[in-house]
Amino acid sequence: MEKGIKRAIVFIIAVSLILAGCNNDKSKEATAKVYAGDVSTILISEKDDFFSPEIIRDLEKYLQQGETIHEGLQNSGIVTFADDGAIRSISQVSLSPAFVWGLELNKKKLGKDKLDTVLKDNDEIGISIEPTEQRKSDNNLQFTVLKLNGGSIQPGISHTYILPYVENQSVRDMLLSTDFIKLSMNKRFIDTVKGYSPKSIEKWVIKVNSKELVENGLDMKLTPQDEVEIRLDRS
Repeated sequence: MEKGIKRAIVFIIAVSLILAGCNNDKSKEATAKVYAGDVSTILISEKDDFFSPEIIRDLEKYLQQGETIHEGLQNSGIVTFADDGAIRSISQVSLSPAFVWGLELNKKKLGKDKLDTVLKDNDEIGISIEPTEQRKSDNNLQFTVLKLNGGSIQPGISHTYILPYVENQSVRDMLLSTDFIKLSMNKRFIDTVKGYSPKSIEKWVIKVNSKELVENGLDMKLTPQDEVEIRLDRS
């Protein structure tokens, strides 16, 4: 009788160890599946270097196998769409009417009517700035960049605009071409941006390609792909 009880106890312990091992394997398998599901295998390439690696990674997180391109981009909150289904802006970067956002899927052009394409494992999406159909024949079409930076003072002002390059255009000419920047009466200083006028302890700082402009800097002539930044700083 005593031997039988001992055998029963040994049997119960052995079964418990086997079951524990199985449960542990299942737990590891489930964890691996969850982890794998959180890592996107969809890649994004961006030709014009407007977006930080962080923005690219954030977009990639939302582009998942089995979902459409439109669903992933829209769910990211980084991309906005116009009523006709075309991309309006990406990470607060908007294009003038002369340009459109160009998309590629695995190196092949992708029209706005193809954004319902379902993504597959290891797909690669390319993003670029392209001329509209009406401007494709214009071989001289290039762009300049206007960046508004409200900082922590007025973050709602912050936005970037891609504008057509105009030969012999000065910084002043660029600013005057917009409907959201107003210059002073003598056209030498910025008065308001998007209706905001700096307080006595604030000022507008103008930079071209990260270099601050000094007096009469608005006369500076621009070249293609120059970036003009207007930043709101404390005096």
